[in-house]
Amino acid sequence: MATDFLRRPEVAFRAMRDAEARENVNEAQFEQAGLDDDEFDEEYEEAFAEEGEPFDDPARIVHSWRKSMEFTDLIAVCQGFIAGAARLVPKLRGHEFTDTQTKVLENHLEKIRATADWIETAAATGQVDLDEQLAQLLRGQ
Repeated sequence: MATDFLRRPEVAFRAMRDAEARENVNEAQFEQAGLDDDEFDEEYEEAFAEEGEPFDDPARIVHSWRKSMEFTDLIAVCQGFIAGAARLVPKLRGHEFTDTQTKVLENHLEKIRATADWIETAAATGQVDLDEQLAQLLRGQ
């Protein structure tokens, strides 16, 4: 089984040097953490909820706060980009870009547009998975 191999340090080291394997492991860890959270929530509610009474689960409250903080962080990242661009773009007045600079800038703008589309899709549909094409673009492949 794969877990037996990964318990060997030299195998785990080689596996983590592979970008795709590392990405798959990270995704599996994230999904497993979600499953663990769900199981914990159910067990907690069963252990402490009294029949017929509303249950104000502290874990759900904290989870809600965490989601609110993550949303606030996302807004802050967006605002930081906007503020940075508003500060820097006017300073470029009269600057003539080289072909290389133009290509680098176009590459980054493509990543920004793709990321903005990803955020918009996640907000509209709830689908937060990074598709392979976008992942490759963001990795620069």
